This record gives sequence, C-alpha cells and structure tokens, in this order.
Amino acid sequence: MDGMRWLAGCAAALGIAGCGASDLLLLPVSGDASTVDASAKADVAMPYDVGASPAADGVASTDAPVPSNDLGPFVADAGSMDAAAPHPADGGTVVPPNDVPGPPPPADAGSPPPPADAGTPTCPQAVEVIIYDQGGWNALATALQADPSPCAHYWLSIPSLSADRTALRGAAEAAGIRARGPRFHALAEFSWGGWAAVGGMTWFDKGVEFRRRMDSAGYDVAAGDAWEINELPSTARTDAATRANVREAMRGLYTGPAGARAVRGAVFVIGMGEGTTNLATYKQHLENWLQDAAFWVDANSYARWWGQEVYPDPTAVCVGSATVAERAASLNAFTEHLPRLAASVGSPTTVNTAQSYLGRAYVPLLTAVWQSAAYQTDALTLDQMEHFVSTQVYATRAWSAAHTVPDGRIAFAWDNPTPGSATLAPALAARLASSIAGAYGDGGGMAARACSPSGAYTWCQCAVAGAAFNGAWEGFGTW
Repeated sequence: MDGMRWLAGCAAALGIAGCGASDLLLLPVSGDASTVDASAKADVAMPYDVGASPAADGVASTDAPVPSNDLGPFVADAGSMDAAAPHPADGGTVVPPNDVPGPPPPADAGSPPPPADAGTPTCPQAVEVIIYDQGGWNALATALQADPSPCAHYWLSIPSLSADRTALRGAAEAAGIRARGPRFHALAEFSWGGWAAVGGMTWFDKGVEFRRRMDSAGYDVAAGDAWEINELPSTARTDAATRANVREAMRGLYTGPAGARAVRGAVFVIGMGEGTTNLATYKQHLENWLQDAAFWVDANSYARWWGQEVYPDPTAVCVGSATVAERAASLNAFTEHLPRLAASVGSPTTVNTAQSYLGRAYVPLLTAVWQSAAYQTDALTLDQMEHFVSTQVYATRAWSAAHTVPDGRIAFAWDNPTPGSATLAPALAARLASSIAGAYGDGGGMAARACSPSGAYTWCQCAVAGAAFNGAWEGFGTW
C-alpha cells in the first residue's frame, strides 16, 4: 500500500448487503429516422438545464445556463493545472493521484471485446467513441464507417420518441447501427425526465422495464448495445433522495428482467456552461458528491461510462491570437474539471472511491452540434465549426496522453444542421470522423493528427471574434 491512499470500511456502509464486522472494502485512489421531427427537436435540442434552477449551484441568473444533455483534455506543453503533492517517502517524486490503479469493474456480459489489435503495438489502447445523437445519427454513422479508427468501437445513441420520452424507436434503428459492422453499437436513451413523470413504479422497476423495452425494440446487448441515462438532473449533486433514485435506476438498467444479460451503460450528467464564472457553490457541491463513497461504488458496478456534459463554448475556446496548446489547455480546464477535482491537490481520502472510478469511466461529452443557439454555435461558419470540432478532439487526446483519464474514451453530441443539412451535415460528420481516426488511430494515433492527417495543425486554427478564455475553471486543480 506504500505510495497509495486506501479507503477501508465495512461493505455494508457502502450499500453492499451481507457485510460482516470483518468485511473490509479496500479501494485505492486513484427511419431512416436519421432526422428528428420538429417536435422531437423541440424536446432534445436544448443542451442547457434552463428549468433546473442554476441557483441550486450558486449561479446567478446572469451566468451561463446549466448544460442538460449529456457529453476534454490537456496539452503537455501547456503546464499542468493539477499536479499532485510530492510523495513524502521518496523525497519529492510527484505521484499523480489518478495513476493508482483501482479495482476492476464487474464482468460485463454485454460488452463487445476490444478491437482485435488492441493491446498490440498497433493499438496500445482500446478506443471507445460515444455519440449522443439528437438527430441525423445515420449521417454521422456513415461518416464514421467510411473513416474509422482500427482501434475503436463506436456507440451511437438513438433518442426516445418525442411524443413519449419513455418509448423507444423501432427495431430498424438499432439494427441499422449494428449493420455497419462489429465495431458499431446502439445506445438506447433512458430519458430521466421522461421516466420521472411515470408513477406507480420504483426506479429499479423503471430500469428493468426499460431493459424489457430495449429487447422489444431490437437492441442486442450481447452484440454490444447498451443503455444511456440522459440528463441526469443537477439535483444529484446536492440531494440524497435523487442520488438514491439514480442508484436504483442504474441497478435496474444493469440487471434487466429475469433471465436478461447484465450490461453496464452510460450516464450523462447535467453540467455547467463554460462561460460560467461564479463557480464556488458548484465546486462545493461537487466536492460533497465526490465524497459519497456508496454512490460511486454503485456507479462502478452499473455504469461503464460516466459522462459529464461539458459542451465547449466557441466564444471561450476559439481565441484567434492563442496557440493551439493554449486553446487546448483552457478547454481542458473546463472539460476535465470533474476528474481534476477528484485528483486535486489537497483532496481528502474520502474522495478515493470516486477518483478511482472516474479514472476508469469518465468521458467528457463534447459538442459537434452546429447552427444551434443552445450550443452557442449558431454564428459559426462551417469552416469555423470544423476547426472547433477538431480542436476539441485534439485537446482531449493531448490530455489523455499526459493523464490516466479519459484514456481512449471520447464523446460528442451530434445533430443535423438545420438548413442545408443534406450537403452540410456530411462535411461536418466527415471532419469529426477524420479527427477521431487520426487522434486515436493506427499506432495509437497522436493528438496532432486530429488537426490533419500529417500532424500539421491546419484543422485546429479555431478563431471566433471576441472570444476570451475563462480562467475560473483552473481552480478545480485544488480542493
């Protein structure tokens, strides 16, 4: 245990049944429905939790709104913002908190195997690309299929029906994703808001019923399909009852009906806008949540991916006078703020469980949604949006090269552009696919290849008039 922080406690104290007095848990630190009808877009296109009381996190109404649909890393030469304290036993060697391995997650019968070449010199790590789709999933899937990373599996979510957010689309949709090859999988959207309106059922029962509906809608967990909880409410940061409901919903979704294969899925959590500057209360709420060990033990059991909605704002990223590294550093301070806080200087041992889990499961949910006021991309040209998307991929890959999170995981929100989507959507989709394939491709890829196949920074010259970095997110490197 030398050089590690450990959390020991009765398993029952962490919500695990059958714990005796001598049972200790040691956790180390560390339809083509490719377009959605107008009513559906009204339901799913808004990425901010405008009705969920930003004041709950201490954000004044003049601050940026709170992101609400679910989805960023660091450049090695930009200076680390979350260096760990020196290890006292070795005279000052820096020990990054997230570099301590955690307990393995449970066996996941529904997970596909890693790519055949994962773990070899060609693919040093398996890559997992998660797409939160609001519309146009087939257009994006076509681009990803045409320009794939040989090291990656792709999961594309299929939104629930706008008329009934608890209802799933027809079997052709999930089957259509899988038909693109063994590396393509469908995610069924479990709308938290939709299921919250359903009475007469426990949250565990709601999860089980959703899995039953997944079977009826043609999802195949044995082939790698899974579920995703969309728009986990901001009250999960502060309310014990909400957290208890989340734990039960995840358990039901993982377990499924009698005889079903257990399968872990994704959770996308409502976050904060990048332009927010009043972050003190929000940070305190995150610190409290990170210390809820029982919650994170259950998350480890049931959720394969923990996605934070960190939709970057081009007006806080695309500073034309800055270098690519400077833009990436500022971007990552925001998109990686949750795992940075969990591993921050001065963090107490009570965050060890959360830190260990996030090191294996955290994925930043970024944005490739264009022509959307809700995502602050309505004023961007196609060229600017392509640079913005490539910059996000670059930043995330650069951060993962110097940190143990998010490893090979990356997630994006996607929707067809509204006007002229027949011609514009394929171009943007192709850029996203190419940046991911370059950054996470053969030989392990490299961050610079998100910016062009050659590694030149041609595609990452992100510039928006009046853009300015928000330094407030740098504070998440300390407790």
